Amino acid sequence: MTKKRVSIKDIARLAGVSSPTVSRALQGRGRVSTLTRERITQLANEIGYTPSLVARGLVTQRSYCVGVVVPSFADPFHSQVAQGIEEEARRHQYSIFLANTDVDPARELEIARTFHGRQVDGIIVSSSRVGNRYAAWLQETGIPMVLLNAHVAFDQIHSIYHDDYQGICLVMQHLIARGYRRIAYISNARGVRASVERQRAWFDSMQVAALPPELLVNGPNGRFHGGAIATKQLLAQAQALWQAPPDAICCYNDTMAIGALAELRAQGLKTPTDVAVTGFDDIDVTEFVDPPLTTIRQPRHQMGVQAMQLLLTLIDDRTANGYVPRTTVMLGELVVRSST
Repeated sequence: MTKKRVSIKDIARLAGVSSPTVSRALQGRGRVSTLTRERITQLANEIGYTPSLVARGLVTQRSYCVGVVVPSFADPFHSQVAQGIEEEARRHQYSIFLANTDVDPARELEIARTFHGRQVDGIIVSSSRVGNRYAAWLQETGIPMVLLNAHVAFDQIHSIYHDDYQGICLVMQHLIARGYRRIAYISNARGVRASVERQRAWFDSMQVAALPPELLVNGPNGRFHGGAIATKQLLAQAQALWQAPPDAICCYNDTMAIGALAELRAQGLKTPTDVAVTGFDDIDVTEFVDPPLTTIRQPRHQMGVQAMQLLLTLIDDRTANGYVPRTTVMLGELVVRSST
């Protein structure tokens, strides 16, 4: 026999108040005394009340679900961003659908359309490979969207991103102050805005310091083996150019930097004695690799929290005052460890 679901009316009858009073008390809104709110909350917990999101959605015309799109589940950066999104969503009684594009722009668009078909209230896309291609679709659907780590010139696409240019400038200032001069750069061939900005910061920093930016290698991807492959190519090119390894390798991200450390070790080179290495992101493992990695700490969790907060604001604006373009730029910090 199926157990009957506890309703707001059941709580109202036990508490001796009206159903609207119970609703206001459980949502923490409206004029309800503290004593009454506490008594209603205690009763709800005791009799096992669970809010019906279906009923709530019928009243509010919302699904209380948002879609989150990431390029890779394997990337620690995106997992920590997603954690921040999920925690903030849960705080507002939202659920998330999480999907992985495997860095495929066509799949990213397909996932976004699928989420819209699922009637999510909004979508967050981390490190989008599509960017402005959302413009026409968003004008058609009107669904609120926030891009993380991407910025495009279209006022219906709202974005939160880290100042990647400033981050690599901090890394380069540190390396140059330590006396490194032959500073090579490993980029991510599959990267987007962040990749362009970080590479540009390396190039500009070398020019400002009157050091020729001579050695740049694009790795096949931003993962561990991508960094190892790029480092192998880089060392061969450095031998031809300088007849010596670079003094330092500035890497697009931490996973590529860890791959670089492994390849340097395989070729008998010590870090930082022979070649210093830097990363970007400060994923959890960076302080435990050998040697611990100098990197830029991005506020990953907070970026996720702010992305969800912004999306909730856009969801509210859609039914109230319409869209107001919003862009948030966040700053990281240099974390110096033994790899430099």
